[in-house]
Amino acid sequence: MHILNITFSVDPSVEEDFIYYVQQQIIPKQDHKSSLLRIHSDANTHPTFGLQIDFESATAIRDFKSTSLDSIYQQLQTSFPNKWVSFDTKLEKLTP
Repeated sequence: MHILNITFSVDPSVEEDFIYYVQQQIIPKQDHKSSLLRIHSDANTHPTFGLQIDFESATAIRDFKSTSLDSIYQQLQTSFPNKWVSFDTKLEKLTP
């Protein structure tokens, strides 16, 4: 199992709307199992979330990143202009 984790740091003024939007507009449109997680860390200065999308292979993640990820970013930028930053990481699940 391979997971694309997109970490978002969000302006506190849009936190609840951001959560709702991702839950209602982003996750349901994914063809892959997806979850939104709140990240708790003493290092965070803003609300931080992880959008995790499960894939069967690293190739499937690469394909998604080249065809669909920019669309997610564009949707969020349209709805929450300059109110978030993100970075993505690939995770490989080694045990069940």
